[in-house]
Amino acid sequence: MKLMAAAVQMPSDLLDLSANLQRADGLLRQARDAGAELVVLPELFNTGYSLCPDFGPYGETPEGPTMTYLLRRARQWNLHIAAGYVEREGRHLYDSLAFCTPGGDLHVYRKRNLVFWERFRFHPGRSPLIVPTPWGRVGFAVCADMIYDRVWQEYRDRIDLAVVSAAWPEFADRGTGRRHWLLGRVGPLCSDIPGRVAEDLGIPVVFANQCGETQTRIPLLHTTIRDRFAGLSSICDGRHGEPLRAGVGPDLLLKPVTVHMKRGMKSWHFTSHSAPAAASSASAPS
Repeated sequence: MKLMAAAVQMPSDLLDLSANLQRADGLLRQARDAGAELVVLPELFNTGYSLCPDFGPYGETPEGPTMTYLLRRARQWNLHIAAGYVEREGRHLYDSLAFCTPGGDLHVYRKRNLVFWERFRFHPGRSPLIVPTPWGRVGFAVCADMIYDRVWQEYRDRIDLAVVSAAWPEFADRGTGRRHWLLGRVGPLCSDIPGRVAEDLGIPVVFANQCGETQTRIPLLHTTIRDRFAGLSSICDGRHGEPLRAGVGPDLLLKPVTVHMKRGMKSWHFTSHSAPAAASSASAPS
């Protein structure tokens, strides 16, 4: 089965929800007009990603402005939309990935492998997420999750397509371009890993990364890198041709991918469907 997939590579203004939703809305509209059925937005696309802010006031339940907006657009434009945001459950915050369907369902994956300063802001997720769709079973990962082999072993033979949302840094000084002495080789890996996963599992992988400026704090080394996000988003069609890759700036990737629906274990997920969002938020595009 052929599926038109889109990966959105965008910068996000830190804690400016309205501006980020407006920016994303224009890109979602472009993807819809090009015939996309699945669109993936970066990690924390609505708040931006940084070591500095208090994300507490921006944590959302299913009734929050970002989820209301995404669910509405998924229904209006007949899209499946995956997008990263700060999820709140009680007193806890999670670095989460929402998956909104045209039927009004909301599924949530929580990032399991937190790095650097994230451990002081978020609680880790505990479970994989597999969601059945009309074109197969979809598995999810957020940024650093994708470097862990156990993440993909849990999904092996249980998914037909993978979605990865990220705010992956370049680990290079944004002024000089000089790579960090320890982590400089990590930045370019985000260009390689999705393709390797697609080839290994034999499934399409849609990877959407942030772009623009950031800072990376490395607590054990007591250092902060004036960094930028690596960009390099990609759509990899498993064993069906070469990946489509972005550069380091804003971009919208569109590519038809081949999904082979397989029989296997039942699809499952760790969160319940949310109620469909009933009304638009004042900060969300109409």
